[in-house]
Amino acid sequence: MPTQGNSSSLEDLIKQLAANNLEFQQSVSSSNMQFQQNMTATIQDLQTQIGQLADTMSHLQSTGSSNLPSQTIPNPRGNASAVNLRSGKKLSQPALQQLSRSAEATSEPDANS
Repeated sequence: MPTQGNSSSLEDLIKQLAANNLEFQQSVSSSNMQFQQNMTATIQDLQTQIGQLADTMSHLQSTGSSNLPSQTIPNPRGNASAVNLRSGKKLSQPALQQLSRSAEATSEPDANS
């Protein structure tokens, strides 16, 4: 038969365990609520940003612009043709006749094959 001292010690341990369990549950509940609040704020921020993006896209479509504001404007002069070598020497542009000859030379092997 257990003595009175052992049963009171066991009751104290159970009370302490219950108190620790309650404290842990409150801590987890508090952390969970804080996480939910942070998640709600983040979702609201994302919804705002998506709304702003949709407004911007509809504005661009209504103005008939096919380019986004961050897209570059093509060079009106065409492609850049300057060539600078590592030595600093600049190559001149080939004459128009030289270009047509090189085009003919590349097309001849294709015709033979």
